Amino acid sequence: MRKYLQLLHEKIGDFWWYSALVFVATRVGDLIQAFIGLWLVPKYVPQSELGATLPIVQAASTLGIPLSILVIPFARWLTIYSSRGELGKVKRLLKIAFLFAGVAFLVTMVFARLLLPAFFERARIEEGSLGLLILAAGIATPFSGVFVNALQGLKRFNALAVLQSVFAPIRLVVMLVAMPFRAISGYMLGQIATPVTNIIGACIALQKDLSHEVKSVPLGRSDIMDMLRYSMPVVVYMTSGIVMGSWQSLLFRQRLPEIESAGYYMISRLAETATYAGAALVSVMTPIIAETKARGLSEKGLLTKLFAGTLLPGVALTLFFLFFGDWVLGLVAVWRDYVGYSNLMTILTLRTCLLMTASVFFTYEISAGRFRFLLYWLPFTLLDTGGLVALTGYGAFYGILPDGVVDWMASLRAARLSFFIYWLLGVTTLQAIVIGIHLLLRHRCATRKGGAR
Repeated sequence: MRKYLQLLHEKIGDFWWYSALVFVATRVGDLIQAFIGLWLVPKYVPQSELGATLPIVQAASTLGIPLSILVIPFARWLTIYSSRGELGKVKRLLKIAFLFAGVAFLVTMVFARLLLPAFFERARIEEGSLGLLILAAGIATPFSGVFVNALQGLKRFNALAVLQSVFAPIRLVVMLVAMPFRAISGYMLGQIATPVTNIIGACIALQKDLSHEVKSVPLGRSDIMDMLRYSMPVVVYMTSGIVMGSWQSLLFRQRLPEIESAGYYMISRLAETATYAGAALVSVMTPIIAETKARGLSEKGLLTKLFAGTLLPGVALTLFFLFFGDWVLGLVAVWRDYVGYSNLMTILTLRTCLLMTASVFFTYEISAGRFRFLLYWLPFTLLDTGGLVALTGYGAFYGILPDGVVDWMASLRAARLSFFIYWLLGVTTLQAIVIGIHLLLRHRCATRKGGAR
């Protein structure tokens, strides 16, 4: 059997083989994740607080920005050094990561002190122990990304698959124990359990590669300068994406009725399944692209595989919800209050599919060290959230914009879940069109250069 699997591996190549391995492993975890998100959380969290669960997780992401910035460039150079067999530099990078984590913790403490009081007021929820838990998640989640990326960079996909299989059960056990005491605090403890498991598991898996026999090698000046040049656009990408995403999530809680913010939580958990295939591909793609670029090899065909592997499952799920969305939401008692949102679930799934496909492309470009996409990504990201802020807070524009314009903004009645979702779909669709134009122009330029030669 092992021989046949090896032959299959050789026939389909590393990309599809490891993608399938990680996909199968993550699907085991996703079944548990789905149980948590679609049954456990609605069961214990009252409807009046259900819409606050996503903003709380996003608040942790915002606090984790200083460490999140480290993850993408760190993964790139881990791959480059490991492909050259320079484990000494890999070990030095991990030491730098630990030092950076200490500094980031202090910065995060300041952020938490300034931001959390205003956040809890707008999220309409009591703080209790949540402040400390959000802070812990803000540190642990991106820091675990450092170790996961170390596994990716060193191509320890087997260890990565094992971790993907075990962290969900651990998270479930933690939440089952903690949520009956205070539901949202238990939910956040479950969020913290995942990165802690990743850190412990990755340290065990990396023991051989980074043992005492491997001597830490200082990074050269050229290495540091290359990292800095690469990191600057990554800072823009990571910071803008996390801040706008967190703000947008808070808007769903702050400016929608409680029933609609709860409805958004429920349909977004189902729509998120459209990201599963793309997420598995990205975890394998990042080190492969970085290594391909570092060795000067051809990337031909890889982006097409990524788009097909992300877009086709998402479109299939969208069609399934189009015809059976009412039936799905009627399956479980705690979902039935939200059957009326089944049409919006279909639209949101399509938007999630397009957004994941775009994210795969952006991650692909970052892994290859190309950042021209930021010229249009940043305006669309600002429009995505900024448009909702402006259209639901139109009163702030009286005396600034002509009254006719403000009256038109008021007539849109934007503070409704349906408007939010159609707005996001529209912006994401425009972004997808621009990505298509970007790729078409790049293909034409490459063809002309090839013809000129």
